[in-house]
Amino acid sequence: MKKQSAFYQLIIKIAATILMAVAIGFLIRNFYTEEKDVVLALTIPAIIAVGLIYGILIRYFKTEDQISSYYVNKYHDVFFKGTIIFAITLVLVTIFYSILMYIEKKNLFSIVGLLIIVIWIAVFMIYFVWSVYHYNINFGITDGEWQKIAEAKRDAREFGIDLPASGVREPLYNPYRSQTFGLPPGTVRGMIAFTLLFGGISLLISSMGSEELSSDLVALRIQQFEFFETAFLMMIAFYFGDKSLKYFRERWRNPNQQADGSPTPPPPSTPPSSQLPEGIMPSAGTPPPSLEQDDSLGDDDREFMEGEETVGDMQQPPTSGSPITNLKNALLESRGEQLPVASNFAFVQIMDNINSKILNDEEIQEILENLAEKDGIILSLPVVKSVISVESSGRGHLSDGRAKILFEGHLMWKLLSSMRKMPEEEILKLQKSNEDILYKSWTRQYYKGGISEYDRLDRARKIDPEIAVFSASWGLFQILGDNINHNIKGRKYADYKEFEEKQHEHEKYHFMDFLEFIKTKKLKGTPLINFISEEKSGSYDWASFAYGYNGSGYKVNKYDTKLQAAYEKFKKMQS
Repeated sequence: MKKQSAFYQLIIKIAATILMAVAIGFLIRNFYTEEKDVVLALTIPAIIAVGLIYGILIRYFKTEDQISSYYVNKYHDVFFKGTIIFAITLVLVTIFYSILMYIEKKNLFSIVGLLIIVIWIAVFMIYFVWSVYHYNINFGITDGEWQKIAEAKRDAREFGIDLPASGVREPLYNPYRSQTFGLPPGTVRGMIAFTLLFGGISLLISSMGSEELSSDLVALRIQQFEFFETAFLMMIAFYFGDKSLKYFRERWRNPNQQADGSPTPPPPSTPPSSQLPEGIMPSAGTPPPSLEQDDSLGDDDREFMEGEETVGDMQQPPTSGSPITNLKNALLESRGEQLPVASNFAFVQIMDNINSKILNDEEIQEILENLAEKDGIILSLPVVKSVISVESSGRGHLSDGRAKILFEGHLMWKLLSSMRKMPEEEILKLQKSNEDILYKSWTRQYYKGGISEYDRLDRARKIDPEIAVFSASWGLFQILGDNINHNIKGRKYADYKEFEEKQHEHEKYHFMDFLEFIKTKKLKGTPLINFISEEKSGSYDWASFAYGYNGSGYKVNKYDTKLQAAYEKFKKMQS
């Protein structure tokens, strides 16, 4: 009779849980209109209902001995079975949602990327919860071992004898209680490293299937990839420190040759460890000083402290670059790439400097609509984006927030002569100590690129601040500064100072300057804007536009071909 009553109570509890989930589902449905949002929202009460029903069933099927037994931990079901059920439910819901995504978008790459990260989250959750339970509740031994200890204590109480040997030493506390989450040293760091790895892989796979991306989504993807790159390099440097730097440097170096191609001489003999400078460990082959081996916990603690010391070293002001910077530079050097110039801004600040100034598609479209309404000239978004991509690789500002520039020393020579009426003899005197910022004919020889161009600009300011600004091309479309008195005169800048200030402020000003430039600048009596406007109905005259915009050198640099190819790409993305 008692068993039958318990069964009826089980049915009532399950029915009540289901009714409650249905009621909550209908309540949530009223707040959503999109069908896909409704499906996603209804999974919330469904998961809660499954969890409650699971708890009810577990309690029902427990035996009396299990309920009354004092050695079975009351958190066992929550930490083990409950977590596993929740993880499996999460994966199943994701698979169901992935099927809906595939039916709607047919993008298999995004689905695979989603499944990878969700499955890892499920595995991570199960392992993490088990670890917390095993070390913080069970103090590092299993439930079976606690049961043996409990049975030995029970026998001792029943027979009134000393505690018999259970074969298991009873721990009194968590041996890793001083570590993060009470887990062994390196556990949390290892889980973070794997999470970064799977996150990066998931992002990479999902991006493979993205054929149509807006500029906002592209900017977001760039942020995500840069985050995973930086975070993973930080993790590598944290684990290995200078060892990683040495490894990567040696990996791509021929061990049998020196830089001049001659055979590598045999390494000098290593001095005894006692003669080495403080902080320098012996080379490979020389046994390090022995450490006192207390126990396994002591070994783990020593390893943990070494990791903490590595982090402490990373936080000190570096004399020759941090481990992360050195590692990144070593990788660039191994591929023969130019090393970046150091910046004093933190990573988050760099991201803010760049992303807060980006001209997005909506802003471009709004400006183009105003252009059509005011001047009757229609430009398409793919045309504008093709010019942006060819002229400045899609960005108008550097990582420190300043506008991209390219300083032209031949133009400074010309402007000093025409604007300041400076005799050539005087210019030649100035050139002797300023050969890279003052020269008569155009050349690429003195270009530095990136932030280093500002070194050239700042030196030119000392000669003449106005002409220095006039002699550089600025921003997203690389408009020469001296155009404020010519082809962008209609922008009505008060002076060169206001022009430079606006270039640093936002890419919107770069775009407005560009539109004014191509409306004013003419080739054979025709404004450049006419060669790429929608009057051409898609048959744009890229060659004439490139000639008027970049000069006769456009053929050498294939600007017209690059513009055409970029246009086809952006047109396909928009269609």
